[in-house]
Amino acid sequence: MEEKPTYQELEDRLRSMENVFQSYKQMAEPWREARKRFYSLSNRTQDGIYNYNLSIHKYVYTNPSFIKMFGHPCKDIVTTDSAFERIHPEDRHKLQRKIEASMLGQKEGDEAEYRCISSDGSIRWLHDRWIVLRNEQDVPTAIEGIVRDVTDMKDMISIRDYLESLLNSCMDAIIVTNEKGGITFANKGAEELFHLDRSDIIGSFIGEIIRNNVEGLQNIYQFLLKQAPVSNYECEAKLLNGAKVPLLISSAFLRDGKGKSMGIISYMRDISVRKQAEEHIRMLSQQLIRSQEVERSSIARDLHDHLAQNLYSLNIQLAAFMKSIAPPAGESEDHAKRIMDSLQNIMGDVRKMVFNIHPTSLDTLGLTNTIHNLCKNLSQLYDLEIDFKTAGMESLELNFDVKIAIYRLVQEGLNNIAKHAQAAKATVRLVNSFPKIILRIEDNGRGFDVGSIMETGTRNGSLGIWSMKERVAVLNGAMIIRSREPVGTRILVEIPYEQERPYASECGG
Repeated sequence: MEEKPTYQELEDRLRSMENVFQSYKQMAEPWREARKRFYSLSNRTQDGIYNYNLSIHKYVYTNPSFIKMFGHPCKDIVTTDSAFERIHPEDRHKLQRKIEASMLGQKEGDEAEYRCISSDGSIRWLHDRWIVLRNEQDVPTAIEGIVRDVTDMKDMISIRDYLESLLNSCMDAIIVTNEKGGITFANKGAEELFHLDRSDIIGSFIGEIIRNNVEGLQNIYQFLLKQAPVSNYECEAKLLNGAKVPLLISSAFLRDGKGKSMGIISYMRDISVRKQAEEHIRMLSQQLIRSQEVERSSIARDLHDHLAQNLYSLNIQLAAFMKSIAPPAGESEDHAKRIMDSLQNIMGDVRKMVFNIHPTSLDTLGLTNTIHNLCKNLSQLYDLEIDFKTAGMESLELNFDVKIAIYRLVQEGLNNIAKHAQAAKATVRLVNSFPKIILRIEDNGRGFDVGSIMETGTRNGSLGIWSMKERVAVLNGAMIIRSREPVGTRILVEIPYEQERPYASECGG
């Protein structure tokens, strides 16, 4: 017969059980806290979390976000595989194959992207990552996973790809630099312009791609940083391969939603072909102007040598005829005097015409004296006060192209003032400021809208300003017109003169 435990033994057993229970409580408490934290996080996360039991083919756990992704409410979603039925029909087979591959231990089956049809009929893109749980016999028992709604990310990627496609379709180079000048984006146009792969461009400092300074600044990035936003700025860029390329640059700051600068976006266009065309046009214009001056010189010479001489001879003959008339001549003498006066006026007009067509005094008197005579004649002709001063021009030896261009600019400018400005006074300044000649023509007239005149001048027949700009462009110069109603107008011309131009002798008087 089994002996009954004593009271002491029972008490010891009870204490032992109490100790085991306390140990269990101490061990279970962290687990309960961990479980509590898990559910707290699981209920708050935007990602869907699930556990799918493979033996009963049911979801045994899903968090609220998972239920929301697959449609809400869905009362039996944790006990049936109805969630799988919400997957887009075209994606179900692909997902099934991935899961099967994962269950077979193939690593490529651990994640998938698929479309899900929500209860409202909308289609959402989901990214699903899972692990297969196995028992001791390595048999799959469950699938645990996290599902993330990537619809917005897909949309952003689609927009990004679309914008990148647009940028790459642009033939101009488009470059984005960060706040330190590092290139963060370059399109295909940049590859073609710089003759580099985008992998070599992106990450590089822009000053390493365009290797010369611009406007005296340390590098191209310093220029962009200082000038942005800038539109249609022309500069010559020295590339990594040593080539020099004329560029047309436009740039602007990239800013975030708070207005903070994120870098600079720059558009760069190779204008080599345009520059060649402009140079060709300039040379043709120069030849045309030179031919016009040669023709004018020939006409002026013919007028002087033939018409003027014939008129002079006729005047002498008429004077001799008058002396031969025996007094009293009466009305015949008066008539002859009127004819002589008319001849004198005609001869004066011919001299003015010859001077206007081709100022032969450019070769004999020089540029400044010829312009001085022009100002004097126009002042008398139009009753206009003209103040002409010059500085540093006497020592210059200019070729005929430059001299005749400056003369024509002054002539055209003063004629425009006399005909259109309603001015009482005009000022002309001609200064040698190496390496340029600076010409300034001002008036105190009524002024005009420069933009309107430049736009409509050719239609209205007002070619004076256009003619001046063309002459300046032929000499690689620059012309700035400032006018304000009713204050007056200022025309500033800068002409480089360090380069001699060929064939100048053709236009000589």
